[in-house]
Amino acid sequence: MLPQVEKSLQFLREVRVEARKVTWPTTREATGATWVVVGMVAFISLFLFVVDFFLSRFINYVVG
Repeated sequence: MLPQVEKSLQFLREVRVEARKVTWPTTREATGATWVVVGMVAFISLFLFVVDFFLSRFINYVVG
């Protein structure tokens, strides 16, 4: 076999071995982490909206 093919197959075997060692989160853990991310995105979006709103008002007042 070609050396590149042998190296690729060896790599894939090692990936499979390492993937078996991974501790996957439970459904409950994954759901909880997802809600934390959604909450943080909502909070940061709201914060940036408020900052943008007041800065645009301020700039329109100064320039305007």
